[in-house]
Amino acid sequence: GPSAARSTDPPPPCRASQAAAMASKVVRRPAAIAVSLVLGAACLLWNAAFVGPTSKGAAAQGAAQRTRLSAVMDPSGLSPGGPVVAYSDALASAAASQGESVPVTKDVMKVKSLFKDTAFLNELQFIVNNPTVSLVGKASGMVELMQPLESTVLPKFVTFLAKKKRLQALQPVVEEYMSALYESQNIMPVRVKSAQPLTEEQKEAIKEKMKAKLGASDIKLVCQIEPTLIAGLTVEYGFVDPEQLGTPTSGEDMSMKTYLEKAALDQGVVATAGI
Repeated sequence: GPSAARSTDPPPPCRASQAAAMASKVVRRPAAIAVSLVLGAACLLWNAAFVGPTSKGAAAQGAAQRTRLSAVMDPSGLSPGGPVVAYSDALASAAASQGESVPVTKDVMKVKSLFKDTAFLNELQFIVNNPTVSLVGKASGMVELMQPLESTVLPKFVTFLAKKKRLQALQPVVEEYMSALYESQNIMPVRVKSAQPLTEEQKEAIKEKMKAKLGASDIKLVCQIEPTLIAGLTVEYGFVDPEQLGTPTSGEDMSMKTYLEKAALDQGVVATAGI
């Protein structure tokens, strides 16, 4: 009868056996993690020095960064990825047609630096916030405040922006102009920090190696002294802002400081190398 029927299913595992299985998994997990870490370290140590993305990858990262920034509207009311590029191209075309590409570039570099000068910005506020002055009048005041300028194109361009009611777009336009200039001429800025001043021969050697590495037509080499490196040097490149050398996306560290810190960590010692 039904009372005599017996289940053919296997009995459920007891709690003790379940705990043992879980413990076995926990024991095996650190071993798996250790293997993964060893393989990862082997991949990292395959190269003698840290090397970030390639020149094409760095350029793509910089372009991607600018694309992300373009989604944010700036105070000028323009998106950096759209009309700002169009105005920047218009300035470059006007400079070329008037044979003033070099003077305009010098003026753009000066204006770009002025927008980071506190004294200039304080005086500029009195001009742009004056409700009794027209936009064209404000443009004239801005140009006068920026003097001396070497070109005739840039002052006219500032007035042009005022007539288009885009006077506040001047700052993002000059920034885009410089970024486009570096890209079009294939100039790659490289910053080198060394414990001791580099000789001219060393600078030229670095420039030639970086030209070959990045596939650049020319290298803008910026050298800085950093005594805390003790010896050796660090190299940074692939800057999102090539003019101000902002946010490097790639680099190599060949300093004695890093070597000593790594050696200390290998010995289980937490130390900071210094002079």
